[in-house]
Amino acid sequence: MKFIVGVDDHDSTKAGCTTHFSSILLEKLFLKNCKISELPKLVRLNPNIPWKTRGNASISFIVDCNISLCELEQLVSDTSEKYVKKISMGYNLNRKPGYAILEYDKYNLIKDKLESFYERAVSDVIPLDLAKKFAKNNKILIGGSRGLIGSIAALGFDEDYTFELLTYRKIENWNKDRDVDNKSIMEADSIFFPRVVANYDYFKNKPLILSHGRDPVFYGLRGTDPEILIKEMNTINAKEELDFFMIFKTNQMTDSHLKYLGTRYYQTTSMKIKINSIRIMKGGHVLIEGSDNEMLVIVYRESRELNSLAKELKRGDLIHVSGAIKPSFNNSKILEAERIEVLYLNDQINEIPLCPICKRRMESAGKDKGYRCKRCRTFANSKTTRSISRNITLGLYQSPLYRHLTKPIYLNLSKPEINEEELINNILSKMIKRQDRYVSTMVSS
Repeated sequence: MKFIVGVDDHDSTKAGCTTHFSSILLEKLFLKNCKISELPKLVRLNPNIPWKTRGNASISFIVDCNISLCELEQLVSDTSEKYVKKISMGYNLNRKPGYAILEYDKYNLIKDKLESFYERAVSDVIPLDLAKKFAKNNKILIGGSRGLIGSIAALGFDEDYTFELLTYRKIENWNKDRDVDNKSIMEADSIFFPRVVANYDYFKNKPLILSHGRDPVFYGLRGTDPEILIKEMNTINAKEELDFFMIFKTNQMTDSHLKYLGTRYYQTTSMKIKINSIRIMKGGHVLIEGSDNEMLVIVYRESRELNSLAKELKRGDLIHVSGAIKPSFNNSKILEAERIEVLYLNDQINEIPLCPICKRRMESAGKDKGYRCKRCRTFANSKTTRSISRNITLGLYQSPLYRHLTKPIYLNLSKPEINEEELINNILSKMIKRQDRYVSTMVSS
């Protein structure tokens, strides 16, 4: 029987990772002779949620097994329970894992509803009670707590995608620093770019692919072709023996969060702004105020090129800003800029006129009374206008430090011809053949 399964919230600040858990779960199903014909999906949800997990990601996959729905649920539930207790220790750290399972025949009947649920999960806040009601009304088998929201959402992902290859560490290395040959990363970047993305920060001279903390992920490679990602993995020199790797189809780098806009807190929005004023704050952040009393826009110093652009903007410029709506210190809305398109640059400046005789700046003769030079007794009715050069041009600007869902401007979302069934079966075959399957057996015993 064919099923679609979603899981979420299996990480913690101590250990564990939802992608790691889902890979082990797939391995377990593969060992039970279940047919897996597609790559698992890694689904990033609303990046603005303040209580999200580290990457706010959930996983879904399709599996064809000679077992009943109840038997599959028992297997998923038992594996989840053991992983959270033995690996992530999530129950002690307020983690609330969940899962969702649906018979594939029923999935096709409610596909539109699932896609709508996914769209909301990417762009808005979904209460737990609403998710439970949605599952009940659509006969989705759920378990766990808050993680079931992302689990259901992952079932509905079916749009533009890229790929991520994640490598995992052996358990004895989880508490050790990650060490990799940086030159090998730069070499891979030079060979495979632009089909691979976000490998190395050349500004700070450090790798971007490494995971952080004590989770089991060693590094992640992102791109548009899984075969290229495998070649890149084989180019990179990790200075420890890795446990296994998995490739996910994902909504990362697709601008999914910009497709469903809103105006409430923690939603993503997009708006045109005619600039009234620019204020550079202590520390380098830039505040942009519009002329029509739109919400303030903040461009953080850490956004680098985007922040540099914001410092060059001036009154009268017209921009289009996309970003997250967050509460500010006085509970008003503030827009955290993620991307700015410059639509019009004001290249004129109004100045108090110069005296035509002494060439000194005139002074005001009073409100609405023009300008005068006391020395030469000359007079001008209004300010003069002159053209100025600008250090920026029209176009689209964004930070080089991408959020998970942000699409790099240059990225082409191609869909390579691949045999997903052959690829995922090769990966799982390597997993079950590795000599040390200690973590896998921990959640199976």
